Amino acid sequence: MFERIVCGVDGSAESLEAVRQADVLLEQAGRLVLVGAVDLTDAIHFQIAPTALHAARHALEKADELDRRAQEALERARGAVTHAVDVATTEAAGAPARCLVETARAERATLIAVGTHGLGRVRGVALGSVTTRLLHRAPCSVHVARRASEGDWAPRRILVGVDGSPAAEAALAAARGLEARLDATVETLTIEHRRPAHDLAAAAQEVDLLMVGRRGLHGAHLLGSVSERVAHEAPCSVLVVGHEEPH
Repeated sequence: MFERIVCGVDGSAESLEAVRQADVLLEQAGRLVLVGAVDLTDAIHFQIAPTALHAARHALEKADELDRRAQEALERARGAVTHAVDVATTEAAGAPARCLVETARAERATLIAVGTHGLGRVRGVALGSVTTRLLHRAPCSVHVARRASEGDWAPRRILVGVDGSPAAEAALAAARGLEARLDATVETLTIEHRRPAHDLAAAAQEVDLLMVGRRGLHGAHLLGSVSERVAHEAPCSVLVVGHEEPH
């Protein structure tokens, strides 16, 4: 299922973890695309400068610095890949979430992977607004990577939240695929209670990966959804499976 993965890279340890986990999840002979987003609005901001020329020069210097950081981050990320053979790196200009979504559409990706640490706009792909926007807009599944409590991450124990919906069935099917390929054990938790996100996060204390379905809702309907809350609150990595075909 995860034969084409797009992964956000920002130079942080958290984004390197996302790269490593994407490398594990990638199907054999799959394609991994590492994306470094450079948001140039961070280079063009209000400042007190003696002349407009001075301000423009400062903005260009800042843009060059952001470009350099992105290239260095992509090089480090490429070095963290150990399994994938078809690996591409690309630098994209714009807000991180938009860059990832656009790259995923262009690549017909089945998964977008991101890290979990809030680093602000300059350094890019981070848990918070970027993850929330991806859960709203991504044309595919979204993986939020968290470090294992010890050792290298491997999805040996997978927990799937089920409720009988097509989205949950898609998540369970994806989990079964990982079970067969990665020698994992899949457990299910039926979502019946009034606080499903809380129950799923609590049940995920001893697992490596929590998988839930993403309902095909947009805008305000998605705000506060189970998948979104779980992605932010779970103690382990979370894979939110989209059941729509990627565009």
